[in-house]
Amino acid sequence: MLKVGTDFSGIGSPETALNRLNLPHQNVFACEIDKFAKESYLALHNPDTFYEDITTRNHSDVEQLDLYVAGFPCQAFSYAGNRKGFADETRGTLFFDVAEFIRENQPNCFVLENVRGLVSHDKGRTFQTIIDILSNSGGSVNGQVGLDTIDNGLGYHIYYKILNTKNFGIPQNRERVFIVGFKYWREFNFPKEFPLKETLKDLLEDDVPEKYYLSQKMINGFNRHKERHEDKGTGFKWQPKSGDDIANCLRANAALCPTDNSVIVHNLHPRCGDPKKGGTGHLSKTDGIAYYLDAANSIAVEIKGAAIRKRDDEQKLEIREDGLANSLTTIQTDSIVSSNKIRRLTPLETWRLQGFTDEEFYKAEKVNSDTQLYKQAGNTITVNVLVELFKKIYLK
Repeated sequence: MLKVGTDFSGIGSPETALNRLNLPHQNVFACEIDKFAKESYLALHNPDTFYEDITTRNHSDVEQLDLYVAGFPCQAFSYAGNRKGFADETRGTLFFDVAEFIRENQPNCFVLENVRGLVSHDKGRTFQTIIDILSNSGGSVNGQVGLDTIDNGLGYHIYYKILNTKNFGIPQNRERVFIVGFKYWREFNFPKEFPLKETLKDLLEDDVPEKYYLSQKMINGFNRHKERHEDKGTGFKWQPKSGDDIANCLRANAALCPTDNSVIVHNLHPRCGDPKKGGTGHLSKTDGIAYYLDAANSIAVEIKGAAIRKRDDEQKLEIREDGLANSLTTIQTDSIVSSNKIRRLTPLETWRLQGFTDEEFYKAEKVNSDTQLYKQAGNTITVNVLVELFKKIYLK
């Protein structure tokens, strides 16, 4: 039976992934400082011990683990030039506490997760420092043994790669770097990507309460914001369809911005269909979903049900001739029409987009508000990605 511990545990994606695989394990400890996430975690899992702060834990109290998982926060990380070891390199960041726990506990395997930007932070030197700390003093990186550049490294055999949720069964564009470390040498290959079988539409609820729909006042304000910023070159832009119908990366603060994580739904007019059947030919496909928007990043990620034409080698949105306009277009300022209904993703939909079942969501819903449920979904590791990683680690 695997002895498992997690730091920055959130709502327990690693434990959920192990349950999906029916891998026998003992949940030795979890650790989460956010009291609301703790409530959701305990609604889903039953650890032997629950710590609230990694920085105050006595690491020697924890029995040696088979698997340690930590999605540590990406705090400000200064690059130290003296290369005197991880205490000097990372002190003041939570990665220091993760490294200190690994040094003390010596788990047989660990999985660390962070945002993609960690790899390029400070021209890559931050990430290189982390890798050096984990692998120097007898370890290796992606199968290669290198020269030690710091003293007192942890000596683990490290493999790292950026993985995207959309490539592992969930229609969400979420890139994260995963670092897998082994105490003893072994070959390891990251899981292979596979095509999506579900689109964003498949994960949307059929009957959504009115409270998730944006008011006309909000829509008008959103459009005014677009108008103010277009002349500055910072207006709302969109990315051409790549062929996959996926959600944008979920954000922890989605509930704070009414236009974050939104879908626009309208009824399609038959005139806009296949030209061979008498339509205008403007539609890319004919289901009922128009866009998936991320206002914070100023990108409409999913383009479906919109009237599209090419002009100057650029795809642009235009008002249709059937009396319905496309909402929140990136080109025109008169594209807001109240007949289109715009809403946020529901908390349940965001949890689905992280690989949790409806049953698991409802357990957490009993102990938390919508605001906290949104935040928890945005902060967690996608369950399906961990499932594929654990398959490669333990089931090969």
